[in-house]
Amino acid sequence: MRKFFLKESKVEFYAKEHVKKVYECYKEFEKMMPHFYNGDYEKVDILTGKVSALEHEADEIRRKMEMGFYEGAFLPFDREDRIMLTENVDKVADTIESTAFTISLSKVEFPPNFKEDFEAFMDIIRQIVEALKDCINSLEEDLTEAIQKAHEIEKLEEKADEIERGILAKLYNSYRHEEIGVVKLLGMKEVTIHLGNIADRAEDASDRVLIIAAKRRG
Repeated sequence: MRKFFLKESKVEFYAKEHVKKVYECYKEFEKMMPHFYNGDYEKVDILTGKVSALEHEADEIRRKMEMGFYEGAFLPFDREDRIMLTENVDKVADTIESTAFTISLSKVEFPPNFKEDFEAFMDIIRQIVEALKDCINSLEEDLTEAIQKAHEIEKLEEKADEIERGILAKLYNSYRHEEIGVVKLLGMKEVTIHLGNIADRAEDASDRVLIIAAKRRG
């Protein structure tokens, strides 16, 4: 029995390290964005490499967690949800990396009048990823806090959706008024949707936390 709980404690420790690394991945991505706004793709490429390295580190932690699951950490009824939660959190890092590479490879010229919109979008996504970190950290110590954080993510994700739709509408309006060309429209649209996907993947993870909480409370 002691060995069983040691396995659980190890996986719980890695879960916190994993989501911490995912948050670090977003913070590094956040540093990249001003260089995207300014068209400094040399720095964009350098920071994309750093984002990718952090995503790889998150992957390594996820693999350690998977080994713990396969070795029998957690009871079967709980294990499946834990594995799915781990995969959901990892997809946040994957999507951050994918977004960084989309920007780095497209080399799309950022339209200056969209800077405030993107800064607001990035800020709300940071709040979502930070809330996810707090949510996972609270899962073992304070289930009520974890549930509250999961619901907070839901509300923040709704705001992120509103900003995303606003940016897309503004992009199409700019295209109709011939302020941007079709290449810039498509490039910026792709980046916008990728950013929205970061928020979506974080909400998927928070939904899994709510499932785990509901099962615990019966």
